[in-house]
Amino acid sequence: MNDELKDEKRARDLLVARLLVTLISVVIIGLGIFSIVTEHYYGYTSKLGGHEVILDGISAIKMGLGYILLGLSPLALWAKSGKAAGIWAALCLISGITIILFF
Repeated sequence: MNDELKDEKRARDLLVARLLVTLISVVIIGLGIFSIVTEHYYGYTSKLGGHEVILDGISAIKMGLGYILLGLSPLALWAKSGKAAGIWAALCLISGITIILFF
């Protein structure tokens, strides 16, 4: 009986975590889509001491694509196995960072 209650609580906690991660992903992906649609990105950088960064045109589109890919990585929590989750998160993070830094 006690083990069943622990399993139910664990399943409920995992569902709450998955839903919160999904909400975070939706917000990050939404920022990426907004950057692509408006072709404008506005942000701050810690590299330059907190200075503003403004990107327009193709640079903003690339940043938006990077944000979308980075936003997809937390969805690895929905994967069936740890190996699949690791592969999903790694591919999303590597491709998102690659687009932001090198293209």
